[in-house]
Amino acid sequence: MKICFYFPFLSNPQNNAIFGGMYRSFFEELENLRIEVTFTTLLEEIKGDILVTNIGGGWEKQAAKAMTIFNGPVILYVYNAYLNFNRLFLKRWHSRILFAYNPDYAKLNFEKYKSVNIPYFDFPFGSDEKIFYPFACKKKYDISFLGNANSGSGRDKYIKELIDYVCKNNLNVFLAGAGWDKYGFPYRIITHGKDTNTLYNESKVCINIHNDRQYLGIDKEMDANNRLFDLAMAGCCQVSNGEQMISRYFEKDEIATADNADEWIKKIDFYLKNEKERDKRGENARNRALKEHTWNARAKYFIQLINQQLPDYSSRSQKVSLFNSLFRCIDRKLPPLYLMKEIRIIRFTLIKLKLYNKK
Repeated sequence: MKICFYFPFLSNPQNNAIFGGMYRSFFEELENLRIEVTFTTLLEEIKGDILVTNIGGGWEKQAAKAMTIFNGPVILYVYNAYLNFNRLFLKRWHSRILFAYNPDYAKLNFEKYKSVNIPYFDFPFGSDEKIFYPFACKKKYDISFLGNANSGSGRDKYIKELIDYVCKNNLNVFLAGAGWDKYGFPYRIITHGKDTNTLYNESKVCINIHNDRQYLGIDKEMDANNRLFDLAMAGCCQVSNGEQMISRYFEKDEIATADNADEWIKKIDFYLKNEKERDKRGENARNRALKEHTWNARAKYFIQLINQQLPDYSSRSQKVSLFNSLFRCIDRKLPPLYLMKEIRIIRFTLIKLKLYNKK
């Protein structure tokens, strides 16, 4: 089997630095399972038996072009349905789509994609045990966090408490990502991989902050970030928010969680002062990650999903009506923001023509 991953968003150097290593680990594990993988950010390099591409965030146009070039089944990596669900686009292309996936396991995703006859699967992030692992080293930092300070609403309440706590206790912290300059920390990006693991191991406590939207609840959104799994695989003592969401992947003695900012700070303080407890928690988290959250496990699950859905795809008719062909053409050529307006104009024109012909 040959799978082509066409992810144009990774052509952005910053996106590639933050997320590229994670995808490379996933691709490597697929190849270890005798799957031939091609990764590209260029349309002209698309080839293989199955195409995987992304939609949401304005990438529908590129996905439509890719699906036109590629004649086989397509897997969509999608945005959370709570955040972005392009019903008309998906209805036009659903016959080409094998399934859609995303880390979000909220019910809304399954309901929305079922409404357009597309199977949806929650596919959580994983971690690479060859890159993220514990090793003996001097603890340079009391607390570290690699993440965007501006990502979504809700992080501020944790960050404010954190900065106040750090200043009052004269702690040594390492913060990287966008938005930290307003708190007196320079902008910097740490490439996902070896450097990230080193920083995690050099820190006594590694914090994790999801924005409010990421754990709205089982009905709307439950979207754990990849940091959750990398920190666990590195054997770090992790203090996170999103308690209900994280309980799907880890037990309470593996990841410390609190959704109240004051309680969250108290847990950070407790583990900073209790080395044995944080070491034990880090060990427990790594054992769980090795057992259930490796990229190898994710790769096996991905292949399983493909094999489950291929028979249904093979039985589908790929005949496209003239009307649907017209709108697919619009998908390829117009930015998504203008798509709805253009559809209304064409639909109105066709109705007018039909009425005129009847006269």
